[in-house]
Amino acid sequence: MKMLVSTLAIGTAVVFASCNNSAPSASTSNTDSSSTMSQDTTNNTEEQNLAKSRSVYKAIESGDSATIRSLIADDAVDHQGPNGTDLKGGANITHMLADMHNHVKDMRFDVVSDAARGDYVFTMVDIKGTTTDNTMGMPSGAKMDGRSVDVVKIKDGKMVEHWGFLDPADVMKMQQHPMDNSKMKK
Repeated sequence: MKMLVSTLAIGTAVVFASCNNSAPSASTSNTDSSSTMSQDTTNNTEEQNLAKSRSVYKAIESGDSATIRSLIADDAVDHQGPNGTDLKGGANITHMLADMHNHVKDMRFDVVSDAARGDYVFTMVDIKGTTTDNTMGMPSGAKMDGRSVDVVKIKDGKMVEHWGFLDPADVMKMQQHPMDNSKMKK
């Protein structure tokens, strides 16, 4: 589980990454058409990357493994795999993401905010649903209601890496078994 400080640091990074400095100042204005075309290509790629990221959330909600698989590279790595381990390989990641649909009814991902900078997409998302069994680490019938920040690297149009950061307070609420702080060393 990631520390709250990590979550806040990533949240701050999302804010900074979403600042778009595409308008040149008067002192740095460049009328070179190749520079403008390069900037247009970058903005277009970033918009495409945002659209792909949003598509994955919708595909997870519905269990659409074909869409998920089409967006993930064969050699992708998910750094938020089961039990906090790295999950390697597009087929393995696709199976995990599509299978989430089978263990959480009424699963919904609501994008609060997202931004793209270069090859990276940063997304703050609210996750909601009800578990149907204990596969997700929560008892059957537990309500999922939390916020996460996802960072995805996209290369050549495919997702190649993912890092996810959950709010520890949300995780504790969903587990329904709060920590007994009385046993912690002081």
